[in-house]
Amino acid sequence: MRVYHDTDTTMAGSRAVDTAPSPWLAVRVILTVAAAVLLLVGSFLEWTNGSDGSALAIQNYWDPNAGTAGFLASAGLVTAIAGAVVILGLAFTGGWLQRFAGAVALVAFTMILVQMGRAGNLNDVQDVGTGLWLVLAGGALALIGGFFPATRTVAATTTTVDEDVDHDHDHDHDHDHD
Repeated sequence: MRVYHDTDTTMAGSRAVDTAPSPWLAVRVILTVAAAVLLLVGSFLEWTNGSDGSALAIQNYWDPNAGTAGFLASAGLVTAIAGAVVILGLAFTGGWLQRFAGAVALVAFTMILVQMGRAGNLNDVQDVGTGLWLVLAGGALALIGGFFPATRTVAATTTTVDEDVDHDHDHDHDHDHD
């Protein structure tokens, strides 16, 4: 008698089937909106020596004695655009655009601070205007907010059971009755 059996196997696995909003999406949106507001408001407030970011010439990022200019040629335009780009970053799930805009704002803050030091206008923390501090805070919030996920992957678990399907029975019965 020969009997052939399949072995019973159970296989479980999971695979990505869809995406859904992340539970962290609300945090990302709040940080993004706060960052945009801080960057936009900070662009129009005092940065240094009574000068608003919207009045400082864009050349102040690399030349400490560049003076003033209209808004479309101002250092504040850079941070205002960064604020708008932060909001635009919500349209993308990866957060890379928000992080980029936050990094631009932080670089702008640092460059103005360096030029203030070169010009001899940075003797104390009080020399940094409120608007520049808001740019720093907005850039940091944008950078942090860009790391919170907008979506999460939804996985489906599948279980496969292989039952005994093939049974091959070969019975040889030779019974002699005398």
